Amino acid sequence: MRETFVIAKREFLERVRTKWFVAMTILGPIFMIAMIVLPVLLASRGTDGAKIEIADETGVLGPQLVVVFKDPDVNWVGSIVPPSTPDAELMAHIAHKQTAGFLRIPKDAFTGGEIVYRGDNATNQAVQIQLRQILNSTLIARRLGDQLHQSPDQIKALLSPAHLTTLHTNGESEGENGGAMFALGYIMAVLLYFVILLYGINVMRSVVTEKTSRVVELMVAATKPRSMMMGKILGVGGAGLAQISIWLIVGGVALSYHDQLLGLFGVHSPGALPTLSAGAYFVVFTYFVLGFLFYSTLYAAVGAMVASEQDSQQAATPITILLVIAMLSMTAVTGDPRGHTAAVLTMVPCWSPMLMPLRYLLGGAGLGDVALSLGILVASIVVVSRFAAKIYRVGILMYGKRPSFRELLRWLRY
Repeated sequence: MRETFVIAKREFLERVRTKWFVAMTILGPIFMIAMIVLPVLLASRGTDGAKIEIADETGVLGPQLVVVFKDPDVNWVGSIVPPSTPDAELMAHIAHKQTAGFLRIPKDAFTGGEIVYRGDNATNQAVQIQLRQILNSTLIARRLGDQLHQSPDQIKALLSPAHLTTLHTNGESEGENGGAMFALGYIMAVLLYFVILLYGINVMRSVVTEKTSRVVELMVAATKPRSMMMGKILGVGGAGLAQISIWLIVGGVALSYHDQLLGLFGVHSPGALPTLSAGAYFVVFTYFVLGFLFYSTLYAAVGAMVASEQDSQQAATPITILLVIAMLSMTAVTGDPRGHTAAVLTMVPCWSPMLMPLRYLLGGAGLGDVALSLGILVASIVVVSRFAAKIYRVGILMYGKRPSFRELLRWLRY
């Protein structure tokens, strides 16, 4: 154990002292804060005060749209232009940034005619959704007034939308905003994926570097290969744990004070964002540590097998595919966190480090499910580490071509 910790200390200090580690440790929290602020900030900046020209052949929809655009919730500026104005002229206004876009409303708009909007913000999802809602409500209001002779107050009452709030709950709590819970769980799963992948590959590259430089021959003379492998895993894992701890702490504080954070940029939160409990932090940390141990042992074994950096990238492809499958399976968990598919996926040790925290945050897994998943993962780590240590013990001093599958089986029997 003393030899293992000596190597772990060296690997840890070698990484935390680098400029890249410091830079990523600082940029990580900035990125988390940006994920909270930027979507709200960009959504508000992308639509507020947009100038839209309206070429209306019906003669009645245009003036109504101008009035609707003035609503504080919309905050667009509408102006009527003659219907005969050619598209080329209106598009020139967009090109010279005089307007954001223009609406072309045909005479048969009330009977299904195609209304066309062209603008430099047409790719903005908020603009598309809001413009479609405005046009639908305006068309319906006009039809009600003309055909059913409803008064403006009656039309307003008929068109008032349902006030819907979606709350995600497993029946044991009041619930959190469904969309926000999905985004938070998804971000956590992606974060675990990238950190495990990044530091697992770091273990593999460290082994390959020392093997190709023949430094490993001197280290083997002073310590056991198993101690070398575990020292690298613990050292690199400690650096990763320190980094992700800082990220999660800053992210948790940003979530707790997101209203004040958005207020610094002059915008308001569209809805309450969920906060992480102490249990959620514990689950995320635990699965990061165990997930890193599981994958880093595999990457260490790959590094011991190969003789060059190029060979390591090819040999590590099956391990990377396992991680990618976990990411592709996230929709199955988010779609039905308490379903059978999610339950099975979160018990598989190569996928549970990313998927179980996501399922737990969405309320699909209880403490019993988490304990069972952790037990399977720990048992898998023990088995994988034994096999990886055997491969590492033989492969660390092997040079030349990459071993065949039959040779790997022979190494495992040693």
